[in-house]
Amino acid sequence: MPLSPIKAGLLGLPLSRSLSPEIFRIFSGLSGREIEYRARECGAEELAAVIRSAKAEGWSGFNVTIPYKTAVFKMLGLADPASRDIKAVNAVRFGKKGLEGLNTDCAGIASSLDENGINPAGKPAVVFGSGGSARAAGWALGRAGAASVTFCARNAGAALEAAGTLSAAFPETFFMTAPFAGPAGPAEIFINATPLGMYSPGMPPLRPKPGDCCLDLAYAAGGTEFIRAAAAAGAAAIDGLEVLVRQASLSLKFWAGLPAGDIVEFNREALTLLRKRPRG
Repeated sequence: MPLSPIKAGLLGLPLSRSLSPEIFRIFSGLSGREIEYRARECGAEELAAVIRSAKAEGWSGFNVTIPYKTAVFKMLGLADPASRDIKAVNAVRFGKKGLEGLNTDCAGIASSLDENGINPAGKPAVVFGSGGSARAAGWALGRAGAASVTFCARNAGAALEAAGTLSAAFPETFFMTAPFAGPAGPAEIFINATPLGMYSPGMPPLRPKPGDCCLDLAYAAGGTEFIRAAAAAGAAAIDGLEVLVRQASLSLKFWAGLPAGDIVEFNREALTLLRKRPRG
């Protein structure tokens, strides 16, 4: 008997460049199961109504992106430890206790660093940004035992709040803030958690050097300016596609169940297909 279709989607604004629908089409082909995945842009005042509508339409759950990761977290009836620590969520399902949340950004970032041979333990790191994705990056670095994490952000208040929240969760890592112009001291790991390179032109104020690790949560065909600069400098360059695909497969597991072996295969196959796309 064929399995019923999985209905899910992505909520955020803007979504015009999101590859999530394409990734879930690939997952559908790999699994042999129909996956209906829709991107729904909505304003803040529409968010709650859109979530109610998704449930009425039979969605198993949804992903959340800019700028609603914190707003949706406040709606949860049940949340995983990472979501609770950073007060942001990006994968939600309709459960018995209402909305149940999982932060797959944290796991996606951690596994991307690990798969590329990067161990943050004892190293200074910089995260550009202060939103939900930036806090997820800080959480992943803190859990891995980074020596320090500096949030370089235009929103000084949000950066200070992120640093304070994560200091409580990971007291052995020193969390601090700096202007978006960049950190005053040296660092070895740099993560871009801003829209720069995807929805806005440019890159973080950084000149990569050999030995650095640069991870970009933004993505673009052919690589963002940040990733191209890192590769040209001889730094380790991890593009946003890696994190996106990993968090998508974890979301699918959260909604419908997916064996660990399938996750590894789906990640590998999806990345291969996505990187063959024509540059746009």
